[in-house]
Amino acid sequence: DAAMYQAKRAGKNCWRVYRPELDESAHMLTQLGWNEKIQAALDEDRLVLHFQGIHAVDTRSICHYEALVRMVDPEGNLLLPGNFIPAAERTGRIVDIDRWVIRAAIRKLAEQPALPPIAINVSARSFDDPDLSRTIRSTLEEFAVTPARLMIELTETAALANIRDSESFIRDLRQLGCTVCLDDFGVGFSSFAYLKHLSANVLKIDGMFVRNLANSHEDQVFVRAIVEVARGLGKKTVAEFVGDAATLALVAELGVDYAQGYFLSFPIAEIS
Repeated sequence: DAAMYQAKRAGKNCWRVYRPELDESAHMLTQLGWNEKIQAALDEDRLVLHFQGIHAVDTRSICHYEALVRMVDPEGNLLLPGNFIPAAERTGRIVDIDRWVIRAAIRKLAEQPALPPIAINVSARSFDDPDLSRTIRSTLEEFAVTPARLMIELTETAALANIRDSESFIRDLRQLGCTVCLDDFGVGFSSFAYLKHLSANVLKIDGMFVRNLANSHEDQVFVRAIVEVARGLGKKTVAEFVGDAATLALVAELGVDYAQGYFLSFPIAEIS
């Protein structure tokens, strides 16, 4: 049974011989326990949002925020998403978390009318729900929030995995008036060809190209190419994981529009 799951994690359509040192049964049982923990957190309202600023490269002013979900455990400790999001994606509970984040972010916008736009992440699993765009629309209407104040981030890999549904979802969001951002852009790099189908407004350049930007000529070439293509298509760009002044100077030189990272601001619980 353990060998079967090892084969599945390797991409299916393959085989594995059982090796005790690779047996993750105990880890899998731990992950299964997260299903109940996530449900309890939802029932007891123990999910919270933190917000990290997205800054204009030229002025460093905050143009919008990205909402980042956290969980508070029963003892009051704050858990980062790496602790529970992978399990939520495997069990399907990520769909419930997505719905919670959508509602919480829109409520925050309603409570603070002067707040800049907020970006929220939507998982690949939520694409299976044909009512997702209607859910977003009805929640915006319920709280009387202008759609332009909500940005939806989709990872490039998730969007390309089901490009037909992604194209329809993005079109619905843009017709509604929301801004759409392709997150982790450039992971496959052959994805330039898909941009004519995925009509996102913003491309967030994957951190793998930004973390070592100041010391990597290759990364600089990739970022410059992404910026030039985005600009030619009328799209804005965001560089994530900007960790120092040298990297910020480089993304400015390369023509990136917005920057996100610890050099500029850390995620915080309260914004105004």
